[in-house]
Amino acid sequence: MSYSPEKVHEFSVLFDLYGEMLAPRQQEVLTLKLHEDLSLMEISERLGISRQACDDALKRGQRALRQLEERIGLRERICSEEALVSDIVAKLRSMNSENWREVRDMCLRVLCPILSGGDGEDGV
Repeated sequence: MSYSPEKVHEFSVLFDLYGEMLAPRQQEVLTLKLHEDLSLMEISERLGISRQACDDALKRGQRALRQLEERIGLRERICSEEALVSDIVAKLRSMNSENWREVRDMCLRVLCPILSGGDGEDGV
């Protein structure tokens, strides 16, 4: 079973976010697969389990990671906030002496809701 670079990246991000919530065996198998790029046979030999048990743990771990993302949504939120920050950077780069208030107000409208307890007012 081989994984595209996109799938490896997807599961690496999900594992970084939710890996501690997985069962210990799932953590071990996913760590060896994602971080050490071992085959199922190599993982099964290293852990002293059957290849089938290794495959089952990998699939259960991947399914659990997807379910956690569906319920919690951290990766989606991070991606959304990264897009907002990129937009703010573009606006700040276009800021000049004539539009600075407009750019500042737009940045505050976008950033304050991200911060917990942000009410859009910072006294500036």
